[in-house]
Amino acid sequence: MIETMGAEACDNYEKKVSCCGGALAFSEPEKSQALIKDIIESAYDNGADMIVTPCPVCQMNTEVYQEQINATYGTKFKMPVVYYSTLMSVAYGKSAKEAALNGQIIKAKQLEEIANK
Repeated sequence: MIETMGAEACDNYEKKVSCCGGALAFSEPEKSQALIKDIIESAYDNGADMIVTPCPVCQMNTEVYQEQINATYGTKFKMPVVYYSTLMSVAYGKSAKEAALNGQIIKAKQLEEIANK
């Protein structure tokens, strides 16, 4: 699906279908953050510039909790995370504002540059 939109997918990204722990972020945050850390770490390890997800909970958890994960694990994550529909919007010619990229906590700068061309 990523390649259909003109982006390059990370083929060996072993956590690409892993769950972020969803509601565990509230009830058992340490378990959820460990899952999120593994997802983001795997993305970095496999050369990703950005995580693209169809799941709103995964998008929120993997973006919002990066600072807490950095504090807990001593990592330096700053991985942009966007919805698949946001990637689609840019691929179909929408501006960064129309694609709602201005709502990102961790800016997807490369995607913004493409959208603003």
